[in-house]
Amino acid sequence: MTFAPDLKPASRLELSRAYAVDIARSLRRIAFKNVRRTRDIVDAEYNSGEWGRILFERAWLRERSLEDFLVGHSEASRLAKVDGRIVRISTREYYRYRLGALSRLIARHAGEETSLLELGAGFGYNLFSLSIDPRWTRLRGLDIAPNGIEAGRQIAGHFALSDRISFGRIDLTDPADPAFQELKGATILTYFCIEQIPHAVEAVVDHILKARPARVINIEPAVDMLDLSDPRDIASRIYIRSMDYQTRLWTLLDELDRAGRIRVSARERMNFAPTLHNDGLLYAWAPLGNSD
Repeated sequence: MTFAPDLKPASRLELSRAYAVDIARSLRRIAFKNVRRTRDIVDAEYNSGEWGRILFERAWLRERSLEDFLVGHSEASRLAKVDGRIVRISTREYYRYRLGALSRLIARHAGEETSLLELGAGFGYNLFSLSIDPRWTRLRGLDIAPNGIEAGRQIAGHFALSDRISFGRIDLTDPADPAFQELKGATILTYFCIEQIPHAVEAVVDHILKARPARVINIEPAVDMLDLSDPRDIASRIYIRSMDYQTRLWTLLDELDRAGRIRVSARERMNFAPTLHNDGLLYAWAPLGNSD
């Protein structure tokens, strides 16, 4: 059953103020921080930062169910994208809605597959969300962050999901990493993962392609479909620039498609996001011919 969240459309005045604040924050970040997304920056934000906090807090131990852990209890109001519209919604309602939205999206592009391998899975938030749907019999997450991997393993054990959800390590920038062998014949997901390695996009796509997965679903930030007459899209573009996220992936995949190395089967803009600037673009593709 599809969850219908309690929401109301954001007013024009509310949006104007929110866009102005968002753009101002991004411009300050560009002017004063000059972020370059290096390995150390990513580690500080995720492994030592967010994933380290999640592992330390072990919030899943205090929840009655996996869904309670994923959704949380925050009733704080936020502006988010729901079914393609910017609305005012509570944080808890948004993340409950997201469970179904993500499941429907991935199912649409995964064909008849019942197993999924996520690259850059962190502690497995997406995989645990998908596990609520019994369709998925095997979910595997690979990441470079040890705190994310350990948190994911503990969460899976706590909710008796270790037989369906597992975690391992991969360095996507290292072509010799043995974990690339797991990609052969698999259905692959990246979700705001390649954004973190903007200066290695070509190499990482080449490594994935040579591993010969059955299909790949990339969901990443993009500038390709942004309409610069739309304030929300202006805010998204400046945010991507301020965070030094990738802007090359979609051009690269289109080039590989034209060269006959892959077949792109879907290009679509995401219709849900937790903030004004977390817009993503989805490309689904499969390798063709010889990848060497």
